[in-house]
Amino acid sequence: MSVRASLLSSVVLVTLVATPATAQDKSGAAQDIVVTARRADSARTEQQRAPNLVNIQPAETIAKYPDVNAAEALSRVPGVALSIDTAEGRFVNIRGLDGNLNGATFGGVVLLNTQPGGTYFNAAGRAVEFDTVPIGAIDRIVVTKTGTPDRDAEGLGGTVELTPRTAIGVKRPFAEITVGGGIETFAKTGLYRDEVVLGTPFGGTNADGKSPFSVVLTQFLYNDRRTFDDIEAAYYNDQPNTPDKAFDALELRKYAYDRRRFGYSGELDFTPNDDHRIYVRASMAGYNESARRNRLEIDGLGDPVAVDPANVNGLVATDASSVKTLRHYDETHRNLVFQLGGVHHMGDVTFDWFGAYSRASYFKHFDYNSTFAGPQGLRVAYDNTTDPNHPAFLVTGPSITNTANYALDSINNASEYDRDREYSYAGNLALPLHLAADDELKFGVKLRYRRKTAAPQNFSYAYNGPAAGLAQFTNASVGNNFYGDRYQLGALVDATKVETFLNNNMALFSQNTARDLSRNAGGYFDDTENVTSGYVQYKADIGAFGLLAGARVERTNAVYRGIARVVAPGIPDSYAPASSQHDYTNIFPTVQLRYTLQPALIARATWSTGISRPGFYQTIRSTSVDVGAGTVTTGNPALKPTYGNNFDLSLEYYLPGNGILSLGLFDKEFRNYIVARTARGSYPGVVGIASINTFDNVSAHARGVEAAIDYKIPGLHGFGIEANGSYVDSGAQVRPGEAIALPGTFQYTANGALFYEAHRLKVRLAGQYESKVLFGIGGSRATDVFQDRRITLDFNGSYDVTDNISVYFNAKNLTNAPLRFYEGSSNRPIQREYYDATLEAGVKIRL
Repeated sequence: MSVRASLLSSVVLVTLVATPATAQDKSGAAQDIVVTARRADSARTEQQRAPNLVNIQPAETIAKYPDVNAAEALSRVPGVALSIDTAEGRFVNIRGLDGNLNGATFGGVVLLNTQPGGTYFNAAGRAVEFDTVPIGAIDRIVVTKTGTPDRDAEGLGGTVELTPRTAIGVKRPFAEITVGGGIETFAKTGLYRDEVVLGTPFGGTNADGKSPFSVVLTQFLYNDRRTFDDIEAAYYNDQPNTPDKAFDALELRKYAYDRRRFGYSGELDFTPNDDHRIYVRASMAGYNESARRNRLEIDGLGDPVAVDPANVNGLVATDASSVKTLRHYDETHRNLVFQLGGVHHMGDVTFDWFGAYSRASYFKHFDYNSTFAGPQGLRVAYDNTTDPNHPAFLVTGPSITNTANYALDSINNASEYDRDREYSYAGNLALPLHLAADDELKFGVKLRYRRKTAAPQNFSYAYNGPAAGLAQFTNASVGNNFYGDRYQLGALVDATKVETFLNNNMALFSQNTARDLSRNAGGYFDDTENVTSGYVQYKADIGAFGLLAGARVERTNAVYRGIARVVAPGIPDSYAPASSQHDYTNIFPTVQLRYTLQPALIARATWSTGISRPGFYQTIRSTSVDVGAGTVTTGNPALKPTYGNNFDLSLEYYLPGNGILSLGLFDKEFRNYIVARTARGSYPGVVGIASINTFDNVSAHARGVEAAIDYKIPGLHGFGIEANGSYVDSGAQVRPGEAIALPGTFQYTANGALFYEAHRLKVRLAGQYESKVLFGIGGSRATDVFQDRRITLDFNGSYDVTDNISVYFNAKNLTNAPLRFYEGSSNRPIQREYYDATLEAGVKIRL
């Protein structure tokens, strides 16, 4: 709070400093605002002149949408799809490929993953959680779809560069302040936002009227309290012995989230003249989240089960049981970036360099899970065929919502501290060869030293005391309406009462809180991954032709450490640290051609290459064994990195007013793509044939087309349209003899927006579409898990009251699009969460 208070207090100081300049030179003040607005013009020009295929979104474009974090802003870019969690964007997919396969940087410094166990698709633990980066800290977004040798080779789908705010070139102090509030309409809970950006030049002026120093500071805060309901199910997959849609369990879940997002960043620049620049920048961003999940669970719905004689679509389970649970956790995600760098022009030669430290951390402070045993031997008649999204059920026997029928059984707790740290150093030298007009030879080196650790701890407390009824742990005995009054969840469990009872009555619990290696053998790792790279590239313009060609070499030295289970005949199982080393060298050539057919019409043909290194949970040395179930889960330290050959053809027509019409084809061929595998065979300590779950390398591909239009309609002053869409056909042989789409690869994605921008008014109605996507690979096509298609609609409107003050209104998720998952086919849903709309209004001040 002290940092935030200092920044907010500084607004007054900056305002006082800026006011005389504004009063003395109103044209100068207006000019500064215009210069800022021109970033949209320069972004489109840069995209047009780029030697490779990029999409650039400046801060002005980002601000036209009701997006809170970088993930949501990225989803507006052509070919980028959004993966959400609890109604907010978190990960992004580029050209269909999930976030674990793409690269991300902040000011050229690699962004890291905060929570390896929380990544979607393939459990790779590499995807950057872009919801930790607030949009207020970003000057622009660059999505690179064809990599160049002077960039890290990571990124099979593409790479994301988040460019931080800067004050270089400003002539006077400035301040940008946003304050807003709103409501989450599902539960009528409030939200609050404030953003502050302060900048100023200082240190006098030179002969050109420029100051040698400039500084910019940003602060971001966004708090909300979100509540929503969820129905989840597991199916009893024993066909044909069991009916196809027989449940194994059904869960009614009520979530309550309290999320506090924060972000602070700053940059200090020293530019004594046009030939030299030295900068220092720092950024810290993330969020703290506290959540409570009340759950009513009905088990035993699939065995035994029979067709309901009273309902042709219904089933009857005769030996079901119920439990009530409460999960209460608190966790913090945080990304840190510190960077010192410079750019120096020495005649025709340009040298740039930087040293940086990047850290992503995940701290689960606590994670209490309390279980209350309920009635058993229940007869449950249920129908999940007539309306799969809202299954009907009738319980015969003791009430499953009455607190008197439940008693405390056990309490578990968990903590976790994960850290991902990297030191990086880079230097680049560029000089003309004068072989063609405006040519450049560029070469450089980069050193990256990374260490990533995951350290979970689990604790269990079995209750052995006198009966402790559920009623003493709730605030009310009345029922709790759930899912639009369709169901009753019963009284909600109070987390404070449960945790107080545990702390005051430890003697009544059998505790398993040992910190030996066996307790967390399946989740612990301590890996290092060091990459040494060098490159050379040449680019030139030869008449209408543009050429970029070169190669990058990366040497990877990795050590994977974990906890291995040691099994030997005649002695108890034991656990011991284990490690393995994996070193490899890759070369990444590229040839990228650009041809100017007309001044506004650009054709491109490119061949580029890239890499995705194995995920940290895919190579994990730790092994978990369930002897009773005969299953073994382990990583594969021998995995090879995925290598991609990328071929692109595109045509871009640049329209007046920063518009564009583009069409592109791409073909990505992957060698050693990593997939989950289940093999059957013998394993020490497991009687009979074991199911061994691990990972393996296969060949794969992703091919597709993307198109975009950004067009201000002539004759309709201020009206325009933005739209983009992509189609991806992907495949890999995940199961023997069966090729399926790559996990996390959306086949269809689309964005569309109708807007009006004139006479101080800006109004935009924007929609997004994502097709179904393979989320998790099961044992067969019937048990694969899919995330269902989503169609969302958002609104943003703003009005400039004066040149310095504007008001805005945002409305998100007007379609109340659910997050829905299903198993095998759409009529077998396993999760559906509805969030309803989020409404926000506020004021923006520019000084």
